Amino acid sequence: MNAFRSEIRKLWTVRTTWLLTLFGWGLVVLFTVMALFTTLVGDPFAGTDVQIAAAVEQLGSTAVIVLIVALLAMTTEFRYGTIGRTFQIVPSRSKVLAAKLAAGVVYALAYFLSAMVLVAVLLGLAALVKGVPLTFGAETVAALWQAPVALALNAILGVAVGALVRSQIAAIAGVLIWFFVVESIIATLAPAAGRWLPFQALNSLFLGQEAREAALEAGVIVFTPLVALAVFLAYVATASATAVILLRTRDV
Repeated sequence: MNAFRSEIRKLWTVRTTWLLTLFGWGLVVLFTVMALFTTLVGDPFAGTDVQIAAAVEQLGSTAVIVLIVALLAMTTEFRYGTIGRTFQIVPSRSKVLAAKLAAGVVYALAYFLSAMVLVAVLLGLAALVKGVPLTFGAETVAALWQAPVALALNAILGVAVGALVRSQIAAIAGVLIWFFVVESIIATLAPAAGRWLPFQALNSLFLGQEAREAALEAGVIVFTPLVALAVFLAYVATASATAVILLRTRDV
């Protein structure tokens, strides 16, 4: 618990965490407004279950923010050489990694709750402007569990990758290139194989029913939410297990 509290304190007091969080909140507001604006112009906003779920799903577009914060939580220690001091205070490297993983999950859930406040305010304003009630149903419930689970898994993946790569620049650059370039190219050229990639599977987790049906009509095979979660979870588990092994055997 002392190690966990220490990791929470590190995240809370580092300026970069707040800057990235503010940037993430800005993206959430932007993406949600864009989604509501499209709805208001093309398909009048009626406060339906699908429309509310679509707004909540915008949180998935900022999962990379949580991933980068988690990467920094691990790689910053190696960059500034404080990891040696950390291991002196807590000799068990597994406990240090576990504390960082737990702190990353707590950050992810805090980010989700704070971002949901922004989404709720925007939905309320849209409902007020259109004079319609908000109708919650199965689609909204699905989005509300998918978003925090995906963000928490991104945090775990970020800490694990940070422990594997160690270099802060290489870790962040590598993840961003893979996220925005490599997976997009593979998914475009070979969609059948691309759907097995980690972030493509994560995208499938956030697809609403309408988007899923549209993809199937276009001939694009996407995973169901539970299968997508299982695929992404397999990557997270593999990265975490490898990080534990290497962290315990490599010199700092």
